Amino acid sequence: MTKSSLSRNADELRQRTAAAFARLGLVPGSSLEALLTVVATVTGRRIEIDPVGGREWETVTGLVVLSEGEARVLIRKPDPRWYQFHSVLHELSHLVLEHTGCASLPSGRRTGVTPRPGQTLLARSSGQADFETDIDFSDPESVREAEAEKLSQAIAEVMLGPKHPEDEAVLG
Repeated sequence: MTKSSLSRNADELRQRTAAAFARLGLVPGSSLEALLTVVATVTGRRIEIDPVGGREWETVTGLVVLSEGEARVLIRKPDPRWYQFHSVLHELSHLVLEHTGCASLPSGRRTGVTPRPGQTLLARSSGQADFETDIDFSDPESVREAEAEKLSQAIAEVMLGPKHPEDEAVLG
């Protein structure tokens, strides 16, 4: 994974995430399986998703452990399926955007995941700022989180949206 540049303002954030979304080539109604295949191809990594965690994961909603050729997405097991889905999309967005690390994992927070040499952790904590209005573009961590959140929302919209919008428009 190469180190990527981060957005410097809201316009760049929109452009950068739109370009990343276009690279994925998703079509309306794409399945999670299809998304995982595309992300694996785009990133050159095998992708695994594992629901894990318990009480020690109170503020960590998702985590990616990056190793050579592999990305293991860990999500909170007790979360509702729709929230797990969102966490997976957010973490996959970090991969597509080539984010190289994450400092949002609270200091000293135990998740039961200890990186080994050669691994990188990317984590999503609860209480994220509104990426459109509250982002501090001088803070790289805020920008990474905002980019991943924006891309994950675009992915969710195409995956969960109508497959035939022109036909469904008649329903209002």
